[in-house]
Amino acid sequence: MTLLWWAAAALVAPAAPAAPAEAPSLAAWHGQWIGEGRAFDKPATATLDIAPGAGGVTTLAYRLTIAGEPPVAYSADATYAFDAKGRLRGTWADSYGRKRAVAGGMDGATWWTHWGSADVEIGRSTYVLGADGTLTVSDSVLQADGGWRVFAALQYRRKSGES
Repeated sequence: MTLLWWAAAALVAPAAPAAPAEAPSLAAWHGQWIGEGRAFDKPATATLDIAPGAGGVTTLAYRLTIAGEPPVAYSADATYAFDAKGRLRGTWADSYGRKRAVAGGMDGATWWTHWGSADVEIGRSTYVLGADGTLTVSDSVLQADGGWRVFAALQYRRKSGES
């Protein structure tokens, strides 16, 4: 009978607390990046400066030039931080005076954000680190049929001297 009591006690005993999961981080994306690709069906070049900021945030400075006559220059600055549940939250402010809240997450070598609102547009941006050290960034908007239309896709490499 004593043996059964110990077996039952083991079944109802509280489990040892799990080790806390490591907080997500965008540190792998930190650096200065130079990119080429297409935006709005035209050749484009861009830079991304992704860096640690005060209070554990990650900052991003984006500068895009789209070829054409006249060329289009666009810029944006953003901040991102993970909340206690591992969700990415932040803000994006651009050279057109738009400020947007962003929400997203990270899975392995992919970081993504969703932005916008149904009354204007809903978009997403993905940042994928390649095994070869490159960074592929694509920006899409949600279409009426539920699909996504990519409007910009650029391939980045770190500026010389960075690893």
